[in-house]
Formats: sequence, structure tokens, C-alpha cells
Amino acid sequence: MDQSYKKKKIEIRNLTKKFNEKIILKNINFDLYEGESLAIIGASGSGKSVLLKNIIGLLKPEAGSIKINNVETVNLSRSKRENLLLELGITFQHGALFDSLTIWENVIFKIQRINKLSKIDGQKLALDIIKNLGLGSDILNLYPSEISGGMQKRIAIARAISSDPSILLFDEPTSGLDPVTGSVIDELIVKSVKRLCASAITITHDMASVSRIADKVILIDDQTISWTGKPNEMLKSNNAKIQQFIKALNPKLFK
Repeated sequence: MDQSYKKKKIEIRNLTKKFNEKIILKNINFDLYEGESLAIIGASGSGKSVLLKNIIGLLKPEAGSIKINNVETVNLSRSKRENLLLELGITFQHGALFDSLTIWENVIFKIQRINKLSKIDGQKLALDIIKNLGLGSDILNLYPSEISGGMQKRIAIARAISSDPSILLFDEPTSGLDPVTGSVIDELIVKSVKRLCASAITITHDMASVSRIADKVILIDDQTISWTGKPNEMLKSNNAKIQQFIKALNPKLFK
């Protein structure tokens, strides 16, 4: 689909990241457009999560440009970055919920930092959010350790979408989940993106998830982007890197 009429939500140009002298990412270039859902795939240790951390500012690249909503974020001041990050909803690997906070406190954590809510108002808002994810009031006062891994993933998504962000970033949202629960999480991601009219980047190695959630796919291999295309183009591609990656994860497809 021609994206020329759509706004760029994220624009990455010539991004390079290394730790000490080891290069992790080299000359990364891609755009995320308004309303687009992008999946970034690659082997473990390929730099997918490092890329995400550069986008949100937890890491700083050695070279290159990262624009969010047309604002250059590399070397952006802390206060301006924090304001810009209000546009983003983020889930980290394993959910990364706050163990010492209840479920409702986790869900509205971002909002609570901006607008102080009473306990009653906070619980009501949290309940309104988690209802859209198929959860009820019975878990509001529980702690993350008291709910299942699948529920923790849902709560992480609830926290990410709580402030109605225009950009959603998911880091391995189905990692460690069984296929049924993973498909439920994928469905929630798709519904959340559509409801918010948001753009999304999902870091994953789950090819079933890719086919369900993504409009476009990027493969990171050997420090850089080695293939870009649509999910339904992966099997038909002659690119050796994407074929090697798919075959490693789904050998039955090639028998």
C-alpha cells in the first residue's frame, strides 16, 4: 500500500549502536507510518530489544537519527523526552509489572504521574481499561505475583494503552505463553491498535504472531536489516536470510 499520504510516526536513519567495541546494530533505516503495525524479527541476540531501547531513549546510539512525530530524539533534553514519551505506550519483556503495586495501580501508573487520582477514581479507570481486555474487578486489588503469566501480559498491555497513546511498542508480548494464550494476546494487540488508531512496533520471534498482527515485517540479521516485506511474502521470498530464519523456527513448512 502506498504510504506517501500517511504521516511518519517514527523515522530511523543510519542508526548504529555498539557496546564497547562490539557493534550490535549498523546503519538501521526504516519508517513506521500512521496506523501501521510493524513486526521486527530476528534471532536471539540480534539486537531487536536494543533497537527498541534506543527508540524510547533507554539507550543512546553512537550514530544516526531517531525521529518520533517528526521530533529528533537523539540528544533531546530529559524534560522534552518525557513529554514526547507520553505519546508512547510500551510493554517490556515478561510484562515488567511493579511487584509492590496492585493490579489497578500498575494499570494507571502512567496516568497517576500526570493526574493524581483518588483510589476510587483510579480503580474505576483501571476497571474500564481492563474490561476491554477481558478482565474483571476481581483482580484489581491483587498483586502481579497472584495472577497468571497470561494475565500479567494483559495487564502490561492495559498499562501501555491506558493513556491512549498514538504509538505502541511491544517487546516479545507472547514470549513464554502457550499458543492459545499467545493468540489471545495477539488479538488484544490488534484490537488495541485499531481502537486507538495507533501505530505499533512488535519485537517478536513468534511467526504465528507475525502473521496475525503485522502489516509489515523487518528481519534484523548480522547487525542490520536484511529483509523487509509483508507477512504473506516471507515464504515466497528468495532472500536467503528470511528463508533461513523461517526454516529454523518452522522446519515442517519446508518438508
